[in-house]
Amino acid sequence: MKTHQKGTGTGRYFMLTDRQTAILKVIVEDYTRTAAPISSEAIARSSGLSVSSATIRNDVGALKEAGYISHPHTSAGSVPLDKAYRHYVEALLLEEPAPIPHSVRQSVKHQLSEIQRDVDEWANISAAVLSQLVGNLAVATFPKAKESRVRHLDVVYMQDLVIMLIVVLEQTHLRRQLIRLDTPIELGEVEGTANRLRSNLMGLSRREIEPQLMSLSPLEEELVSATMSVLKEEDKAFYRDHYVNGLRNLLGQPEFVENEMTRSIVESIENGSLVEAILEGTPDGDVVRVIIGQENTGDVLWPLSIVVSRYGVPGQAMGTVGVVGPTRMEYSRTISGVRLMSSAMSDLVENIYLS
Repeated sequence: MKTHQKGTGTGRYFMLTDRQTAILKVIVEDYTRTAAPISSEAIARSSGLSVSSATIRNDVGALKEAGYISHPHTSAGSVPLDKAYRHYVEALLLEEPAPIPHSVRQSVKHQLSEIQRDVDEWANISAAVLSQLVGNLAVATFPKAKESRVRHLDVVYMQDLVIMLIVVLEQTHLRRQLIRLDTPIELGEVEGTANRLRSNLMGLSRREIEPQLMSLSPLEEELVSATMSVLKEEDKAFYRDHYVNGLRNLLGQPEFVENEMTRSIVESIENGSLVEAILEGTPDGDVVRVIIGQENTGDVLWPLSIVVSRYGVPGQAMGTVGVVGPTRMEYSRTISGVRLMSSAMSDLVENIYLS
């Protein structure tokens, strides 16, 4: 019989046989559907394997010893552990994605097309659509470049000792900053300064502006310094703007009926640690990454799995879409949903930046 998965049991080398792989697949899929331990008799019925219940029990015992499953109670059935989900997901990622009905794909594209020119709504709608698609909590960030650039700049005269710096960044993000002056200034000087700054700074990043700090007037130096502070803050907040949708879906799962666990999940959303974990786990390129249970950083996230992907146009604007659910999530459906949303969001970005 073939073997094809390394594993470590209680200090010894272990490899899954084809039959054990089939049994593990049944345990994962049945537990995903029922959230109840799976008995050996149920495995025998579902697996289609022409072997005795005793053989099934022997293989289940080997899987338990190797750390793939557990038995909550001595006489209870099998419950998959993180290691089982990892084995299951690795096989899924090598397969063709689960097909999404054409009507669903068209519905997703239609909902996104309605807000195509409203960039501020992209993350909101994509998180809502993805959450509905997979039945768990979804997160989406706004698309933006890793390195912010000045798209437009203006200086507005407020009064003789106060001016306002307005910096428009890519993706039309606008930042305002009041500058208080030591000596009075006239309107004409403000307009001339604004024109010089626009000619020198538009289209540049903070890194590209720094070499130009020589030969500036004191006022220009102050405004350039303020502009660089705006760019620095924007670069630090690469993933600050995001939407979360579907908390009710997540907390409605049977794993989270305990008040303490629910409280921990809500706190992780409110303090940003959940979103931070999702965004830190975002892979490069258009691949989908799955982070399971204790692969997450921080024990608050250990009951959860994350499926995440990047979207956008490399070098122009990129964002993240992801799903959070229990480790018992429906991985095939979730991976397909994240892939679909990543592709659809990339199309939106391409239509803006490459048209």
